[in-house]
Formats: sequence, structure tokens, C-alpha cells
Amino acid sequence: MSEKPLEKLVFGGSDFKFVAAYKAYSDAFDAADEERRASLNEAISKLHGEEMGYPEFYAAVNAGGEVHRFHRSQISTSRKFAYREAERKADRIKRHK
Repeated sequence: MSEKPLEKLVFGGSDFKFVAAYKAYSDAFDAADEERRASLNEAISKLHGEEMGYPEFYAAVNAGGEVHRFHRSQISTSRKFAYREAERKADRIKRHK
């Protein structure tokens, strides 16, 4: 006797944060195997029951997939005077080559 396959849970509501979390759950559920679906159902149920916070929920949803880290590039700056001086020097070098 085989068990009934796990189905996607459906929740009503108009809370934007929960709707966004449900979208992430839905996308992960469609691409998951049976064992992963059970853990996703548990995570969305805990989130709906307010037993779990949003950061923990997203960590649970992303546990099986790629984790994207935020990377901030370093921006080099210069003062206006130094920039203009460097431009003048570059123009002088170009002019006399």
C-alpha cells in the first residue's frame, strides 16, 4: 500500500510578507522530491502558525538549493581637485605623444 503523495498546502490571506514567502515555498515545492516536500510543508505550516520567523523560513526553503550572498563592491573615490589634476596630466601626456 503506497502513501498518498504530498500536496501543496494552500493558505488564504492578504499579508504581503506571507504571500511572498508562499511564492518562494511554491517554487521550491514544485522542484522538490518527496522528502523535501514534507520539510517544506512543515516550514510553511510553522510560518503560518507563527511558530517560525521569516529568516528561519527562508533558510529552510533555501537549504536544498543555491544560497546567494550579497556582495558589495568597493567603490574608490577621489576628491574633485585630485580628479581634475589627474585628468589634466593624462591630457598633457596624450597631447605630447
